[in-house]
Amino acid sequence: MISIIRIFFLSLILALSSCTGNDFYIEFDLPADVTANYKVSYYASDKRGGMMIETAAPVVNGKFVLKGQTINPALLYLSGSDQRSIAIYVERGEKLKISGESANPYSWMIKGNDTDEQWSIWRNENKDTLSLDDPQKTNLAVAKYVIANPESPLSALILLTSFSRKDDEAMFRSLWLRLAGDARNPKWTSLAGRADQPDNFVRTPGILRSMAVRSFHHGIDTIRPDSAAASILFFWHAGSVGRKEYIDSIKTLSKEYPDSAKRIIADICLDADSIAWRSPLRSDSLVNVVRAWAPAGLADSKIMGLCVPRTPFFIVFSPDGTQQYRGSDTKEAFATFRYLIKENSKQ
Repeated sequence: MISIIRIFFLSLILALSSCTGNDFYIEFDLPADVTANYKVSYYASDKRGGMMIETAAPVVNGKFVLKGQTINPALLYLSGSDQRSIAIYVERGEKLKISGESANPYSWMIKGNDTDEQWSIWRNENKDTLSLDDPQKTNLAVAKYVIANPESPLSALILLTSFSRKDDEAMFRSLWLRLAGDARNPKWTSLAGRADQPDNFVRTPGILRSMAVRSFHHGIDTIRPDSAAASILFFWHAGSVGRKEYIDSIKTLSKEYPDSAKRIIADICLDADSIAWRSPLRSDSLVNVVRAWAPAGLADSKIMGLCVPRTPFFIVFSPDGTQQYRGSDTKEAFATFRYLIKENSKQ
């Protein structure tokens, strides 16, 4: 009820924006042959809460003026039918202007504040890379800027909006820890709307000594990395994209290393509903794998200690409990697991 009241009052405040100056405008001034419908979304907020706004910018013959409202600064995400997406920094009362020579947002120049102007320059310099939709190459472009400009708020913004963390978590963490000065202001993280930040990636990922989990087969199981040459944990939700493919890969891995006394393989469901956890297990037919459940999900103290940011997600541990791989890449996770098995089986 309280949240509903907050949203009502925020809506009322936005409706009265002509009196309070909460409007902002974004003018499109593109070539006459550009006619496209761009999807627009942003989070409009005040100190008490906010709501997600979704609308469209129907650009016809290169022209359109988008009117929006916000009280706090916002990041407005704009994307076309080709899925190319950019983020625009906007404050209430601002009048921004978008110009360019094509329908490609990466080539646009956005003027109206220093942040958007500098952001436009970066996108223009990297438009060929960004257009490739290659996460690794985009990550390198982001890294180059962050390393050269560690105190710039723009470094925080492009890291939060353009870097593919799932493709290189270690680099993401390294770059985040390079940020200094105003770039480390929590407002940039809040603005980007990333709930898994900043605590989880600023902290060093936790060392796992021992973790008791609810188990499908045994009621309770204890995961102890020091009892195995290597350990791999897979965190998932029932709605995780590609869950079946991940589970099938884990099944293959468990058959490759059938001796569960020498390794630990576990999948951990983070759904609150036990039915969501149990239902798919009966058809998975995994053997010698710990089928675990953490109903508190990402809020579970043990999961938080391991800095699990999302699902699906792998963590591979060495026998001393340190995390050797973090991410969603099955190939990389399994390669790390196999390497640890090989190295630690020699001892």
